[in-house]
Amino acid sequence: MRRHRHSSDNIATTGASGFDAKLIPALALFTLLVLAVFLGYHIDNTPAVIHQAVVAKPVAKKATPAVAPPDPLATLTPDMNAAIATQPGLSASATFIDLNTGKEYDAGSYTQNYEAASTSKLVAVFDYIHQVELRKATLTQSIQGEQAQDIIMRMIVYSDNDAWTKLNTYLTMKQEQAYINSLGLTAIIQVDNMQFSTPNMAKLLQLLYQGKLMNSINQAMVYNYMSHTTVKNLIQAALPSDATVYHKYGQIDGVLHDAGIVEYQGHNFVLVVYTNNAAGTSGLHNAQVNLIHAVTTAAFDDSMKS
Repeated sequence: MRRHRHSSDNIATTGASGFDAKLIPALALFTLLVLAVFLGYHIDNTPAVIHQAVVAKPVAKKATPAVAPPDPLATLTPDMNAAIATQPGLSASATFIDLNTGKEYDAGSYTQNYEAASTSKLVAVFDYIHQVELRKATLTQSIQGEQAQDIIMRMIVYSDNDAWTKLNTYLTMKQEQAYINSLGLTAIIQVDNMQFSTPNMAKLLQLLYQGKLMNSINQAMVYNYMSHTTVKNLIQAALPSDATVYHKYGQIDGVLHDAGIVEYQGHNFVLVVYTNNAAGTSGLHNAQVNLIHAVTTAAFDDSMKS
């Protein structure tokens, strides 16, 4: 008798739902493959996200502004003003130019024009030498019976007014004014009315020092005369004896001035001090000398700090 297979035998192979048990391993493998692909995708993309965070553009830093070093001569103007204040009965102005840095320091009534007196003799001297270098004149030619170079020497060393008149007549005030204007300076150049401020006179001496007014041979000649003037009791008297001073003083009707180039142990400067008294007489001469000494001392002491 043929035995019939009971339906329960199929449960062992297909399960209650009729699903074939042989497919389970294949399904498991498929599931694992899907998970591997999914996880692989995220693993592959995770470094890109991290990398993007790492290479983000840095924030630009603001540049730190440069801080200027302190000025070693910062007290110079107050010190010169204090020196001027010691003589309240005088009108005075002072200008200092550091020839190593070009910096200018002014005190007193430095915007005011003063009767420049014999300090303005330098204008005629420098203008004439300029004409020599343009080959329009010579140092050996005669001017009203006197050799030109001798006239220049007498004007600087002895402050000779007769020599000055001869050179002024030869050059003319109009030409001397044009010469000053060509240098970019401001002054009044007229007969019996020569006016300068201390800053403009100081700049004239600065140009001389820089070799911008004449060649080195003529500069050496002028320096020689300026270092042998007969008046030595002003700027020069308030400096060490071994300081080199090239200067020109001026004195007339209550006016007393000195304008010079100073060289001392590498500290080189221009100092111009103009003084005037309201009385217009020489009665305050000693007070004016003392004021020039006080300003010079303040300028020198401060210059040694630089």
